This record gives sequence, structure tokens and C-alpha cells, in this order.
Amino acid sequence: MSAAVLMKCSQTQAADHTPVGWFDRSWLRPGFVWLGLGLILASLVNGGGAQVAQPSTIRSLMIVLDGESSLAEQHIAELLRNRITNSTQVTVGVGQNRKPDANLNIHLGKVRASGVLNELCIQHQVRPPGKGKPNPEGFAIKTVFDGTNRIVVAVGADDRGVLYAAGEILRRLRFDVDHVELPGLNVSTSPGFRFRGFSANQGGTMMTATKARPWTEAELHDVVLDYALAGGNCFYTEDQPGPLYGFVKSFSLMTTTGARPNQLRGEFPKSWKAGGREFWEGTNWVCPSIPEARAALLAQWDKDFSQRADHDVMRFYAGDPGGCNDARCEPWGKAFVSLSEEMAALWLKYHPQSMVLIANQGLDNAGERAIFDYYQQKPRPWSYGIAYGPGSNPMSRYFRDKDLRDDLFVYPGKGPVDRFLAEMLHELPTDQHIVHYSDITHWIRSQYQIDDPEPHIVKAYNRRMFHARPKAMYQIFQAIMPFSEGDIIYSEGNHDEFHQYLWARLLWDPNRELEDVMREYCAFHFGEASADLMVQALFQLEQNLVTPLDTNPGIARYYALVREAGDKMPAWRMQRDYRWRLHLQKAALDQYVQFKLQRELDKERRVRGLLAGAKPGQYDAAIGQALDILREPPETDAMKQLRAEAGKLGEASNQLHGDRNLGYFKLDATLRNISGAIDLLEQARTQKPDGDKQRSLQSVIDLTNRPTTTGRRG
Repeated sequence: MSAAVLMKCSQTQAADHTPVGWFDRSWLRPGFVWLGLGLILASLVNGGGAQVAQPSTIRSLMIVLDGESSLAEQHIAELLRNRITNSTQVTVGVGQNRKPDANLNIHLGKVRASGVLNELCIQHQVRPPGKGKPNPEGFAIKTVFDGTNRIVVAVGADDRGVLYAAGEILRRLRFDVDHVELPGLNVSTSPGFRFRGFSANQGGTMMTATKARPWTEAELHDVVLDYALAGGNCFYTEDQPGPLYGFVKSFSLMTTTGARPNQLRGEFPKSWKAGGREFWEGTNWVCPSIPEARAALLAQWDKDFSQRADHDVMRFYAGDPGGCNDARCEPWGKAFVSLSEEMAALWLKYHPQSMVLIANQGLDNAGERAIFDYYQQKPRPWSYGIAYGPGSNPMSRYFRDKDLRDDLFVYPGKGPVDRFLAEMLHELPTDQHIVHYSDITHWIRSQYQIDDPEPHIVKAYNRRMFHARPKAMYQIFQAIMPFSEGDIIYSEGNHDEFHQYLWARLLWDPNRELEDVMREYCAFHFGEASADLMVQALFQLEQNLVTPLDTNPGIARYYALVREAGDKMPAWRMQRDYRWRLHLQKAALDQYVQFKLQRELDKERRVRGLLAGAKPGQYDAAIGQALDILREPPETDAMKQLRAEAGKLGEASNQLHGDRNLGYFKLDATLRNISGAIDLLEQARTQKPDGDKQRSLQSVIDLTNRPTTTGRRG
């Protein structure tokens, strides 16, 4: 039985989910079942207040703030107004008093001991969950009648709780071109995990490869707020104080930064260089066991940290890239954690309220053992715990060609996805925590890669691909999260936007069913009429990643589902929906790639038949005919139409949001080794004896019979 089934929340008539603050992980020792861990300490507020108001058409709306509202509350009210008016022609006001002729008044703010909102909360029994006092970041929403007025009472435990209440209202609204509808709500909820971190970025490599325009500042802010409204509370920004940092902080959200301890900028003696890997040749990694190099590192970081913004989370990375394999630093884990302790003292000198994590990436078994021993020797108050990310798992060959933890495979539990996390929890003292640093952006050569990806899809797109893996990512989340206090994810672009939304909603409530979250996402972004079709499309997109491409009917099905979903969208929604365009781009490109593969395989089959039937004295003629086949035009008319369609969609999505599909720029690459076969045939042409020609023709037959390989690592 899944964890989601075991921990299914009690629900109100509005199907609300209500996890509360996460548990002390000492409850996990020695076992780690989710049931009974105190996740559902607060029930939904559904008591004896006024009757929940039912949906009605809303063309004018007023957001009402208390007179003592904070700047963050005011920003959130403006955000809510802008998100509504950007999507529809509804009139939305913000002020301290109700608008008598408005179809709906939303009283929005945080818990206070007095004021109009407090009085409404008491009258209608609206409160965020919590024992004694509200849980941090929680909120409660209830639609009621106050006299003859239909109102919404939306109260947050704190500034962030107000933001998440606004996000819930936006998700529940049903938009039309000139009005919205809001069903009756009765929600009281708080997040399941302390850390819910996200990365709003286009990805430098993706931007270069796709020739995408950069986001405007407003677009970057909107993506940050997309994840914040979904439940995110921690974001990547500039290291030094800057506009994005200031924007994130204006909503009372957290920020994160990082450093690679043995990275020394500028010139330094060659003798200081970190040893052990050719990869580091010419890079700026130094050996911290050299006293002069260590002193230079600490002086550099002291100056650097003094100039950085007050970030809430600092992470020190052991690798990816970085580290030192010099004999003086063996094991690197021991040298790394020692250097991290010194760096933490410098960081906390300037940022005393920050939390420090170390990322145990790229270590060997001895290095990991040294870190566990270090924590077990005595309390380490400078450290909040370990950031577990790509290269942190000694049961995976990602970043490890050898030196796996073979002992963990004897009784492997659920396997490599979470077995080492259980070991870490066993080894770490209770004052040290695990916070994930999950790679949810890549599908191959990654932390949570597909074991047997479709090789031609790999070749056509590589690892930075617009894709979705709803079932796999949901299962990964449920496997890894019981061991941690949350996740501050790793991303290389906006192509993983669905995964980030899924992570945000599950970090808020891990007990939700996958289909529930997916339908919420699809209704919110594609509209009610298209939601079910897009849910099916997302599932199909995942299945296409592992199904043999040349015979896969799911390629055409994905295209048809996305096209039909677009047909059901009203014009006003279609005009602004870049996500749908990204899906149709992928569908058109996948169909193109399937046709390309089928065409290339057909050429190879015809060539094999021709060459296998050739007799001595016929070899030259057979070679000429085979070359003619292999040099036939690579595209059919249908393929040309798909290329043009994907190109137009890419231009549109780029104009709308600075996003386009990388696969469009790789369409000219062959999926089979057509050029290799041509080269062998040309060589055979120059050979004199029939015996030599026959051997060369057999080489061509063997080459065209060879399966495509993924070239994956891990």
C-alpha cells in the first residue's frame, strides 16, 4: 500500500487537504512508516459557523485589508489583483473597506488579536491549523454570507500564510473572459515540510541552444510567484543583494546561496592545484591541505561572505564540481567537512540567522564515513545538516564508477532510491537533518534517471528536454521524503516546470493522489474544458520516454490529445498559453522524429536486402543502388509540415515566454548511422577483389542491423 493511501487526509466537502508542520525525525527511528507520525494533527475547520456560500458569477471583486496590514500583505493583495485582471476582465479593487456593489469581497490578511478580519474569523470559526497557536505558514479560507453579502474570509498564520491563501483562491477560481466563479470553500491547512525551495530560471545552456530571448524582470518575477503561490518558500537569487533578492524578500520568502569550499578565484601557484582528476586541469580548485592555499581560501571567503545578502540557507558543496583527491586530502569527506566548519564560522559571523548545510556530493565510502564520524564525535551547532543531491548516493553509479556501498544491497529495502537515506538517518545525530537537493530537471544521466530510456529519443533530445514523468516523480517523492525536512530543488531551465509544480504541491501535502495534483495543474493552466485531456497527455508523454519509438502509437496519441485540448480552449486563453504551445511543439517534434526513424530504418532494411542478395560480379551495381537509397531525401512532405509547425510554435512560445524546444534545433541529426554506412560503401567501391568487397558489404549489413545505444552514464 502506498504512503499516500496510508496517510490519506480527512477531507471536507470541498476536498481540502490539510497536513501540518512536519515531524521531529526522531520518530523515524528505528522504522520509517508514515502512518501515525503526527502529520495530520489538525483537522479541517468545518464547524458551526455560517453556511458556506455557493458559487456565483463575479464581475467585480474587492480585496479588503486590515488597517495594520504589512507591506508583504499589501504586495500579496496587489499580486492577487494582478493575477485575476491579467486573466479576465473582472474589476478588482484593493482597500480597507468593502465595496457594497462588488459581487465578492475578500477579507485577506494574517492572524491578529484585533481588527475586522479577526472579528470575522471568530464569528465564522475560521482559523489555520495548529495546537495553541497557528502552525507556521498555514492558512484558512471560508466563503460565507455576512448579512446579504457573500464574502471570503482568508487568513494566514503569517505573511507567507497570506501568500499561500492567495494561491489557493487563484487555483479555485474558474476564469472566463469577462467573469470568474468561486465555489464554496472551507479550507484550513499548513505545509508538510519546512523547506520548499525552487529555481526560477531559463538555464544558460538552454537559452543558448534554443536561441530563446531572455525573460524580462517581470517574467522572472512571475515565475518565482508561480512557485510561491503553489507553496514554495525558498528561492535561488543573486549572491549579493540585488533586485531579485529584494523582490523575493518583499514577500517574506527565504533565499538560498552556496559555495564550493576549495574553489579559489584568480591566480595561484600551480603547486596548490587540487589533485586526482584530469577534469580539474586548468580549473580553479586548490588543495586545502596546503596551509598557504587554505589561508588564501579563508581570506577569499571571508571577504565574499561579508558582501553577500542575508540568505536564509547556505550550502557548501563537496563536488559537482569541486573537491580534492590529493593524498593529503584523503578522504575528501574529512577534509571537506573540516574546511566547511571553518567557512561556516565566517558565514555565520556575517549572517548569524542563516542555516548551513553541507552537500555530500561526489564522495567515496571513506569520505562519507568520515563525515558521519565527525557528526557523532560531538555536537556541531554550526551545521543544520546534509543537503542530499546529485552524486550523494553510494548505491548509484551517477558520479561513481566504483566504490559503491555493497553492504546496502544485501537488504536493500525499496532499493537505491531511498536505502542510503535510511542509513544516513541512522548515522546522523538527531540535531542534524537531511534536506534534499533533488535534480528534477533531467531524465537521463542524472540523480533519478530512467534506467532504460528510448535510445532514439535520447539521441534526438539529450538530457535537457521538455518532458514530464508524473508517475516516476510521484513515486520518487514518496520514497525519499520521509527522511527529510524538505527539498531545495536543482533545475537547469523552465522545461521542468510541471515537475516543480508537482514538487511544490506535494511538499505542501504529500498525502495527495497524483491524479488529483495533475488535474489541479491542468485545470489551472489549461482550463476546465481541456484539463482531462492534458492529464492524459502528460501520462502519455511519460510513457513515450521508454516505449520503442518506431512502433509506438503513443506518439500520435500524445499529438492528438494536445491538439484536442487546444481545440477546447477559448480564444482568450489560447492567446496567452505558452505551456500548451510547448506541449504541441514536443508532440510535433516527437512525430517528426518517429517518421525520421521509420524512414531511416526502412532505408537500412532495403540496403540490407540489396547487399545480402548481391552475387560476385554484382557488387558494384549493388553498392551504387545502396548509396542511392541511403542518399534519398531525409524528409517526406509530412515531416516538412511537422518541422514547420514546430518552428512556428517555437517562435510563438518564445515570444510569449522566452521558451522553446531544444529538439527543433537537432532535427537534421540522423538517428541511425547513415553516414557510417555511406562511408563503408564508398570504401568498398574502391576495393578490387570481390572477396574484399564482400567483407565490406557484410560490414554494412552488420552496421545497419546494430541497435541504437543510449550512451547513458549511471
